[in-house]
Amino acid sequence: MLIFKCALISLSSTYILSLCLQIVKETSSLDTGLVFLYVASAALAGKILYDRYQQIHVLSSLTINPNVTSFANRIASFSASFLSLGFLVYILLFLFKVDDHCLMALTIFMYGFGTLYLWVQCIISTYISTLYYEKNVLVLRQCLANVSFLVLVVMAIFGTVTSFLPEDSSSAVYICFVITTLCSYTLAAMFCIFILTFEKDYIYFSEGIRSDTFLDDACSLNNASLEDVNSLYGAQELVSNSIFITGNMNCAKFS
Repeated sequence: MLIFKCALISLSSTYILSLCLQIVKETSSLDTGLVFLYVASAALAGKILYDRYQQIHVLSSLTINPNVTSFANRIASFSASFLSLGFLVYILLFLFKVDDHCLMALTIFMYGFGTLYLWVQCIISTYISTLYYEKNVLVLRQCLANVSFLVLVVMAIFGTVTSFLPEDSSSAVYICFVITTLCSYTLAAMFCIFILTFEKDYIYFSEGIRSDTFLDDACSLNNASLEDVNSLYGAQELVSNSIFITGNMNCAKFS
């Protein structure tokens, strides 16, 4: 899909330019270009995250436990909102050349909510696996969430140590700063990869989920949310023996 192709280009360009900025210092031209890429990447990532929220919100009642899916989706929305707010503040502080320690503290805050988002999305992915099942994507998301938590802990420890070390111990401060920076770039890469995996979900939701993949005789359909689904994805054509789901479903069990 076009949005994911644009996101791949924008996110990777932002990542590469940000790495270059760590090597080449005192370059205002790179700073300006990086800010524009930050804004473009944030807009594309925000669009993907918002669409993901809408998709799960509409189809949460079709999962094996609608209450858990809906609650997890709200937590994901909450964490994504704080992540976006933190990223906006980060851009402003970056423009005004604020102290590195302040930026590092804000980065840890942002990635904390980013890691929470990854964990919650893993829970959601597990519950919507009753609608469709992509083993490789599910395993990849779980690995990214697990590793991101470990990297976040290391980043928080060394970032905190850096702020408490005396200024005369330059070698220790430099080592801690390098480790913290590497952790932040690792987390950024994992988060970008994670949200790009949503392309699989886009394909399923845009084309429609075929009923013969998960329906059985114990399930019944109603059209309580037909307007919501149609407003998001458009009217779907009904074909015999392969009905597309556009409403809520109450199931006694899933096969």
